[in-house]
Amino acid sequence: MWFKNLRLYRFTQPVDFDHESLNDALAQQPFRPCGSLDPMRYGWVPPLGRHGQEWVHSANGYHMICAKRQEKILPAAVINEHLEEKVADIKAQESRHVARKEKQDLKDEVIFSLLPKAFSKSSLDFAYIAPREGLIVVNAASAKKAEELLSALREALGSLSLIPVAPNTIPTQAMTHWLLHGDLPDDFTLGEECELRGGKDGRVVRFKNQDLSADEVLNHLNAGMYVNRLALTWKDAIHCIVDDQLAIKRVKFEDRILEQADEGNPETAAETFDADFVVMTTELSAFIGAMMQAFGGEDTSWQG
Repeated sequence: MWFKNLRLYRFTQPVDFDHESLNDALAQQPFRPCGSLDPMRYGWVPPLGRHGQEWVHSANGYHMICAKRQEKILPAAVINEHLEEKVADIKAQESRHVARKEKQDLKDEVIFSLLPKAFSKSSLDFAYIAPREGLIVVNAASAKKAEELLSALREALGSLSLIPVAPNTIPTQAMTHWLLHGDLPDDFTLGEECELRGGKDGRVVRFKNQDLSADEVLNHLNAGMYVNRLALTWKDAIHCIVDDQLAIKRVKFEDRILEQADEGNPETAAETFDADFVVMTTELSAFIGAMMQAFGGEDTSWQG
């Protein structure tokens, strides 16, 4: 349940979230497994999985939600193999060329015939709503995956006005300045990984397990490259990678943070989930605030 990625979205209109109404809304669009001819299904499931029945888990003013995605796995090589056989049969039996449009139609037929036999792959997408902060935090590595969850939430609620959180300072400019001059914001320290981009040839240089203050890194920056991704640590408690879109990836909590959730000696899966959720959201609330301050505060120009 501990989030590994953070994508931040701001409510642009006041929304009054409460556990009961949100729970009722998600219950109307539950996840249903793929049928024999469904390539993909997406819907809501209880965040506690088999240990809970509520569609929303609420604690400390935050609401955790979870969506499930299931898709049929049809490798391209398998599809192409069956397609080539069909095309070869037509050429042999009818002595004619198969045009591109007909070939696409044949491909659709192949996919349709293979779907009932395909294996299914499932994944869970978590997010939590922070009404006090006016945010939704999505545990997604890609913007596309986050938008899929938000689209499903928008459909369940009827409307949902959101924009990605943006800082006042362009992330690449701020991170390049930090690395070049070594003056990071309070409570932040450099990790050992970064990605540099730029130069006349548009090259990309990546460093891992590297002292980022070394001349080898700084020489690239002095030559005109900029920081596109940077490893940071906040208060020796949360480690992460921040990219040019302010997406926060590969989040890792120090053991002392994880251990806080065990201090109440939770006995059931539900109690454990609840304790983890409270500790995680408390830490992330402070971390997200510090991160936004580090990048010059949040851009609120959308307010007009």
